[in-house]
Amino acid sequence: MAVATKKNKKALTCSVITRNAPILRSMRIDHVEIPSSNGYVSIYLDHCPYIVRIGYGELRVYSEDNKLINMYVEDGIAEVTNNVIGILVEQALYPKDIDTVLLNEEINRLSKQMVINAEEARRNNEKIDKLKKQIEISSK
Repeated sequence: MAVATKKNKKALTCSVITRNAPILRSMRIDHVEIPSSNGYVSIYLDHCPYIVRIGYGELRVYSEDNKLINMYVEDGIAEVTNNVIGILVEQALYPKDIDTVLLNEEINRLSKQMVINAEEARRNNEKIDKLKKQIEISSK
């Protein structure tokens, strides 16, 4: 009788890729929590094929030994097929790479900026929300 080793065990694999470079490459994981446009989606081993739109927020990747790897992600899609999760996003930042001083300066600038119409105000408020979420994630 053959004994299955951890390497041969069926596993979930995750990659996070931005336009500039891969952030995580084919990492074997336990599960992932994705910030979709409609709330968080959790993906575990043997999940059915699935595609989800990513808004912005904290991506939580749990390694095989259940250690959390988190990052801020923004605007993209995630596809799940055959225990492989491909996450394609415009932006992905680890907490240590988030500059809160610059983000707070940008929030102050946007807060004081005069707006011409409701659409411009909406875009500014959305940008401020995204910057605040990055600041929140930077402290984790």
